[in-house]
Amino acid sequence: MLRRRSGARPVLALLLGGMIGLVAAPAAGQAFPGAPDEPGTNLRVYPLATWSPRVGVGAGAGLVVHHLGRRHAQALLAAAPAQHEQVATAAWASANPDRARQYVLVSARGLHTNRDWFYGLGPGSSSDARQPIERSAVQVRVRAGQYFLDRRLLLQPHVGLSTHRVDRVLSPADPRLDEASRQHLRQLASSRIGPLSPSHTGLRVGVDVRYDTRSPRPRPTRGVLLNGGWERYGSLSSSFVQYDRLDLSARGLVPLGGAHHLAGQLSLAHTVVRGEASVPYYLRPMLDGTRVPGLARHRFVGSDRLIGSVLYRFPLVQPLGVVRLGGHVGLHAASVYDDVFSDAALDVAFDDAAAVSDTSVPLRPAASIGLRMGLSFREVPSLDLALGISPEGVTGVRFALQQDLQALRPPLHQLRQP
Repeated sequence: MLRRRSGARPVLALLLGGMIGLVAAPAAGQAFPGAPDEPGTNLRVYPLATWSPRVGVGAGAGLVVHHLGRRHAQALLAAAPAQHEQVATAAWASANPDRARQYVLVSARGLHTNRDWFYGLGPGSSSDARQPIERSAVQVRVRAGQYFLDRRLLLQPHVGLSTHRVDRVLSPADPRLDEASRQHLRQLASSRIGPLSPSHTGLRVGVDVRYDTRSPRPRPTRGVLLNGGWERYGSLSSSFVQYDRLDLSARGLVPLGGAHHLAGQLSLAHTVVRGEASVPYYLRPMLDGTRVPGLARHRFVGSDRLIGSVLYRFPLVQPLGVVRLGGHVGLHAASVYDDVFSDAALDVAFDDAAAVSDTSVPLRPAASIGLRMGLSFREVPSLDLALGISPEGVTGVRFALQQDLQALRPPLHQLRQP
């Protein structure tokens, strides 16, 4: 184990050295939209952080600092305290990732919630087995980006630390949970595999690759966006928790004439366990309403995840030529797996109590309808609302607010892995 850790030091040194070099690079033409020419600050308000059924009543605000440390750099301090969940973010970007050829992003995030749900592991978990878990998390990450091929290809290595603390885990003897889920809760409280409960700290090292053939921004209407990412996670508090994570996705746009087009997405997440202990549920791929409208929050957790979606997007009105309002309808199919390559089945289960076997896991369907609003002269901000329904009978409303600071601040009330 000691040899493994010492072997990682040259890789970390190379990554950090490259990031320092990117920070020192020229920053001409790399400004964020709306940034002033001189150093300054301004206040941002996040209206969608004021209330939700899961987090309760709250507020959201942030302070942006322009040209901090170098020209065109930007820093952000944001907080969203709420009744059941509190979130704080600090981030710094050496340049705008949407304009610069090279950039460095440094981010830190702290979260606490007393409404982290656990339904059990795998695609067969029951909605009646939901248990509330109180948990805290702190994540620090450094990313360095380099564009190639006229900004079509992006290479982004990253390194980070994350700490998770589980303050309340309910009894693993709950009869509504299957045996694998009960065993997992016993693991969280076990001292044999290290201090997963109450706290667990790990080191992440990985790389993301993106290839984009879509038409030029601000609003592309054709092309394909390919994403691939690999990450190695090694626990610093327990030598038994080690894993690799592979994420692959493809998003495509097909024009149908005017502002009408089809948007399709296919994504795969695959986890390979390298240690003796299984991966804690909050580090696994998750499937819920944030990715598939109609599913409950934190609904399914597994080692692997597969999602397919098709949306038809169409224009509605554009009052005064300033605000554009469009609609979308979509079909979705997704599931989680212990091993997607051996368990995935092409059939779709329209019944909530669909049979799930060790070798055949059907996809769960959902349908959605929604609205999208934005300014005609900018890609962001853009408000996206989706109303979805699934065989479980759960109708979910999803709000998403995209902003020009999204590279610095992920969605505020999002505690789990994406």
